[in-house]
Formats: sequence, C-alpha cells, structure tokens
Amino acid sequence: MLYRIILIALLLRVPAAPAQERLTPAEARGRLIYTTGQSPSGGRVSYRLLGAGEGALLAKGVYCATCHGLDGRGGREGRLLAPDITPPALTSAAVLDRRNRVAYTPTLLARAITEGTDASGHPLSSLMPRWALSESELEDLLAYLKRLGTR
Repeated sequence: MLYRIILIALLLRVPAAPAQERLTPAEARGRLIYTTGQSPSGGRVSYRLLGAGEGALLAKGVYCATCHGLDGRGGREGRLLAPDITPPALTSAAVLDRRNRVAYTPTLLARAITEGTDASGHPLSSLMPRWALSESELEDLLAYLKRLGTR
C-alpha cells in the first residue's frame, strides 16, 4: 500500500510535457518528413542531387535531420557545413560564405527546399538535396521547421 502511495505521489510530481512539445497534426507530419524522409502517406519522399543526373532518388538514410540535426542547428562534418535552420537563423539576414543573404519568408524557404536557391537567389550547396514534395508535404515540413530550436 505504501508503495502505491509513493508511486502516485511521484507521478503527480512529473511535469506535463511543455507546450512546445505538443505538435499540431501538420507539425507531426512535418517532423516525420524531417526526421525520417518518409511521407505521411507511407512512402519515401524523393529528391534530386546536383551532379547525380536528373533522376529522382528515394530518401533512404537521407533526410533533413541527417545534416541539420534533430534540433535544426546544423554543424560541420568534415568540409561540409550544414547551416542552422532554426527560425531565428532563417528569419534574420545573414552573411554566409562571404555573401549577404536576406531573411527567408515561407515562400523563399519553400524555394530553398525544392529548388536549392537561398533567400537572396544564390544557389545552395550541390550537396543540398532538391526535395520533390507534394504541396501538402511541403506545407507540413514548413510548419515543423517553425518549431525547430523551440524544444
């Protein structure tokens, strides 16, 4: 009996998940794409990679979090620098690779994801996949990207 009372007392002290952990359905679908490269419809999303021809590649082991990290803060892996893609980093102007970049809008971020062009119109690294997402997948991914770095 005492065991049950202690257990209940401990459970009552466990704080609820913070509000930023609760994702909307769109954000949850976007997180699936970001962390696994899998479409909410069940299949893999595909992408093109510059220098690999025009054919689409299935996202098997390649997805946003692979390079940008689960928190979106990016980092360096050898000579590859994956930029920080958290909202504060994207919604501010920046100087990257000695070039000025204006702040991203949702439209410019969608273009970066699908066409590989930054907010100022400069091409992104050839290692950045040009994702082939449906309109709803892209909207879900953009919804989740707004949450990165807030957890």
